[in-house]
Amino acid sequence: MAKVTIDGTEVEVQEGLNVIEAAKAADVHVPHFCYHPSLTVVGQCRMCLVEVEGMPKLQAGCSTTVKDGMKIHVYNDKVDKARKGQMEFLLINHPLDCPICDKAGECPLQDYSFNYGSVTSRYGEFKRTYPGMDRTPIGPHVVQNMNRCIHCTRCIRFTQEITGTSELAFFKRGASTEVGVFPDTPLDNWMSACVTDICPTGALTTREFRFENRVWNLDSAESVCNGCDVGCNIFIGHRNGQIFRYRPRVNPDVNDHWLCDFGRFSHERYDTDRVVVPKVRNEDDYFGISTWTEALDSIGKAVRATTSEKMAVIASANMTNEEAFLARKLFADRLGVKSIGVMVDAIGPIRMKARTEWLVGTQGAPNFRGVERVLGEGTSKRVDDLLTRGAEGIDVLFITDAAFSERAKDPAVVANLRKAKMLVVLSWDATHPLADSADVVLPSTIHAEKEGTYTNLQGRIQRIFQAFPPKGQTVTDLEIYRRIGAHLFPEAEEFTTADAADLFDDMRATIPAMKNAEEAAPAEAW
Repeated sequence: MAKVTIDGTEVEVQEGLNVIEAAKAADVHVPHFCYHPSLTVVGQCRMCLVEVEGMPKLQAGCSTTVKDGMKIHVYNDKVDKARKGQMEFLLINHPLDCPICDKAGECPLQDYSFNYGSVTSRYGEFKRTYPGMDRTPIGPHVVQNMNRCIHCTRCIRFTQEITGTSELAFFKRGASTEVGVFPDTPLDNWMSACVTDICPTGALTTREFRFENRVWNLDSAESVCNGCDVGCNIFIGHRNGQIFRYRPRVNPDVNDHWLCDFGRFSHERYDTDRVVVPKVRNEDDYFGISTWTEALDSIGKAVRATTSEKMAVIASANMTNEEAFLARKLFADRLGVKSIGVMVDAIGPIRMKARTEWLVGTQGAPNFRGVERVLGEGTSKRVDDLLTRGAEGIDVLFITDAAFSERAKDPAVVANLRKAKMLVVLSWDATHPLADSADVVLPSTIHAEKEGTYTNLQGRIQRIFQAFPPKGQTVTDLEIYRRIGAHLFPEAEEFTTADAADLFDDMRATIPAMKNAEEAAPAEAW
């Protein structure tokens, strides 16, 4: 360890850290463009210059490692003068198009220009431009505006060092230097949109979010990606109950600073008609809107008229641990249902770079491991039997999520499940075939409307936060199970509330496979 003084504050940091990272321990931000903690150091933007006592010249903070006894000045007149000079060079050719730039509001160049820029320019010549490169698609997700580029090489280093695909490079020389893709080699790797996150200007933006909304109008919620079982940490950018984007949230042990394209744009599945009210099929086979009371009465009548042996439940790997636990209390513990199963779709391997290792996602849902731990292992075969052989002989079949599998969209599978005398389906998608075929449809929540925890492929339990409340008469899935339980067992205390935090503690205390949940969960879990 090394004791260093940064702007008058003495801190103890690991010896060998660079000044930028060491300054964070003193809560001091060192301005920088080309430096990124997960990429190699190139020291070319010169924005991170600092003064180190005993050294004759200013030093680049990204390439200067700290040693015991160092005294570093991040902010003083000498350093400010150097940064102002560097900003003047960067702004000579930069277009003044912040009002129409998607990066505005979260752009380091824009932020630093307020501190180190000038309201006037000494440069009287024409700005350098790149004709024809101001809105160029360089891949399926990334649009380039070369006029905004400051040649920091972050994007180039990302494709070389993280994905290893090397689609991007410098072309030409001197003032004509430009970043581009090689001929017939578009930026089309599985994490291509990450270059838009690390670009310090609006030179690289995503096609999907381009001109959709201003970032300062968006609210943000911490969550976990539900695209696969890696469990990448994300921010959900939303407004008025609509998701506009997912952005990676730093977690060195899972996804570091990155997010794959599949997960990043997976929220587009929710751009569809939503189920926002319960629906019930009556004796005349008319399927129409109902009240919650009518829906619960219909379920209660069917359940009371049958036995536990003639009921079955298909759980979903999209459920949170808490939802699975309350579903277990309802269906297994109270109703005595033995045929409860969960399955997950296999997907093409999705590789994600943590700080120290590569994780490989192979499951098309975020929480198969957690749900299986709660319900019991080896239950996938029960679901497969229902899908292939049919639900004949089943009086009441509960499906906790219409989107539990892509197979559920197959007409043959829907017909097999429809063989149950009563089919109760929780669904958020009004266009899903099961939502049309059910006897009772209960409006369930999408990923961004939930609160709880997921268990990823490492066994790590991570919390998701509710970004916005459910739409219409939709309630959380926990509340749905609570309402069903309270309707069937009004004396049962476990169905008086549906608080995820209490369920988490109860689950950890009662299920052997989840007893280590507290240690596996991040500090902010509950």
